[in-house]
Amino acid sequence: MIDFAALALGPGIDAFARPISVCPVRSQPGKPAYPARGVWSSRNLDVATEDNRLLNSRTLTLGIRLSEFAIPPKTRDIIDVPAYLSLPTENTLWIDDIDLDGQGGATLFLKRGVPPKSGATGS
Repeated sequence: MIDFAALALGPGIDAFARPISVCPVRSQPGKPAYPARGVWSSRNLDVATEDNRLLNSRTLTLGIRLSEFAIPPKTRDIIDVPAYLSLPTENTLWIDDIDLDGQGGATLFLKRGVPPKSGATGS
């Protein structure tokens, strides 16, 4: 069996990851924020409205290596981004969804603003 996390994911994270801070409001309630890292990605997305107009939106994701987290982040945890990274967004984001890749990594789908109190998102 090939260990994809060791052969590809680890070196990729080592080469491209940037620092973040995770405030584990849902994964570890009451615990302080902790440093972590991940690989940023953003892409533009065209969404068709009911009247066939296109609305342009941006999707911001963070790729992580799960073995770097004692307790993996959950939806509604907060991600703080160092200001010097100059991301095309505010510095505080929250996890809206998590997509596990089955190979030791996960993609965190992020949103701006205040996370909902309960129930409205996955994981």
